[in-house]
Amino acid sequence: MTDARDVELPISMLWESADPAAALGERFGFWSAAEAVDWVAGVLADHWGLRVDACERLVLSDANCLAWIVVEDRRMIAKWSMRQPVFARLAAIARLTSWLDERGVPVSAPRPTTDGRVQIEVDGFSLGLQNVIDGDLLDITDPAQVQAAGEMLATMHAMMADYPGAVPTDDPKTPRTQLVGGDFRSANVLWADGRIAAVLDLEEVRYGRRVDDLAQAAVLLGTRYHDWAPTPVGVRGAFVAAYESVLPLGKDEADALEDAIEDILRRMDWPG
Repeated sequence: MTDARDVELPISMLWESADPAAALGERFGFWSAAEAVDWVAGVLADHWGLRVDACERLVLSDANCLAWIVVEDRRMIAKWSMRQPVFARLAAIARLTSWLDERGVPVSAPRPTTDGRVQIEVDGFSLGLQNVIDGDLLDITDPAQVQAAGEMLATMHAMMADYPGAVPTDDPKTPRTQLVGGDFRSANVLWADGRIAAVLDLEEVRYGRRVDDLAQAAVLLGTRYHDWAPTPVGVRGAFVAAYESVLPLGKDEADALEDAIEDILRRMDWPG
């Protein structure tokens, strides 16, 4: 592996304004990028049987650290969390993601360890490994991408309604709810070669009404990391229509969707 001490390894915050080098030490106990990279390399060698050839960058997001690494000429991401109360949830989400991948949903599937686990706990962290998927963030000015996004969310809702496992959440499943992604928007949807290449980051998955998840996605579809703004009304309508082409809404659901959209706009203090 290229020694991270010999290069200036970029460290950044995904969205916070904190000093990333200080956060790496204070939150994760690594007081240099080299120390973090050496730790990751050791974990991947021990549990995946892989050799890390290089690390491109580290990105911190709240309680998570992500390392963009090169393994056997393949770009991968190792992501670990320091928040122990959510470790069981992270493992459950990794299993859900693998299940969706097996059924053809374009997600960033975790790579199993040598003993078949998709998320491990080691040295006080919960860590998973996945491939880097090439693509551009969803562009809501392109009608084809909006159409594909609506169809994809409906497909995911239909799949997740049949998921046989369970995911720990604050809101348990009820007869009126199902598993939903909770964060379907441009920042988490990649587009490449005329199709959706991947839906990323299912860490907000929860049990809820699909119309509420659809409403949130419709309002926030164009949001990324900064300068959030509501999805234009026309784009929002096209997105919902695409969703309904796959998974139609009943009259009561359509009314509930409109109410949910208005509620989100009101809470965000955005115009309708």
